[in-house]
Amino acid sequence: MNILFLVIGGYILLSICLLPFQYRYIEAIKEREKERIKLGISQNEYYEKMGFETQQIHFHAQGVVFLGANLLATLIYNWRHKK
Repeated sequence: MNILFLVIGGYILLSICLLPFQYRYIEAIKEREKERIKLGISQNEYYEKMGFETQQIHFHAQGVVFLGANLLATLIYNWRHKK
């Protein structure tokens, strides 16, 4: 039982440590989304035009390990950017 609490605590700590990085990632994604809309291309076309390295960064930044940090960063971003 103690091991479970240790693992959960470690995951929460990791999520909190990664929160600033994920927040900046979400900000960059939102900016790129605005640029994509201005260019008038679909999301599939946009991702096809990305380089392999950028695609891998997106894939890994959205992984299960970063789920907690992604959720928290998304909530904070949406709270700060209310319309």
